[in-house]
Amino acid sequence: MASRAVLIVVVAVVVVAIVGAVFATGMLGGGSQQRQTKVVKIVSNKDSYLAPKEWKMGDPPVISDRYYNPSRVTINVGDTVEYVNQDSVAHTFTTMKGKAPEQFDSGLVGPGKSWRYTVKTAGEYNIYCTAHPHKGVVITVQP
Repeated sequence: MASRAVLIVVVAVVVVAIVGAVFATGMLGGGSQQRQTKVVKIVSNKDSYLAPKEWKMGDPPVISDRYYNPSRVTINVGDTVEYVNQDSVAHTFTTMKGKAPEQFDSGLVGPGKSWRYTVKTAGEYNIYCTAHPHKGVVITVQP
């Protein structure tokens, strides 16, 4: 009789351990779920160095998919932005002073080249090209 009680306890412990492991690994939706980070590509299109006719130096950047595509994007903290230059001239991917929770500047990125940045701080980022300040993009970063 005592050996049967020990067997029942051992079986119960094993079952509890297996169920706990299944939930801990997320196999049944339980346990801690880690969010997958992603890489979001933003591209400078061909001829994006050409400013709109009505735009003049000192005007704010134009938020349009013609220049940076996409020109508006929402991502999460920890995601990476990959800036890709498909234009025939060099561009930068630079936060506007006072218009981003953290500052970054790609420096000149030549035609056919790319640059990556992993965002660490939530908020709204207004980005432009220092060489062609008519180009703008807005990135919203969620916590």
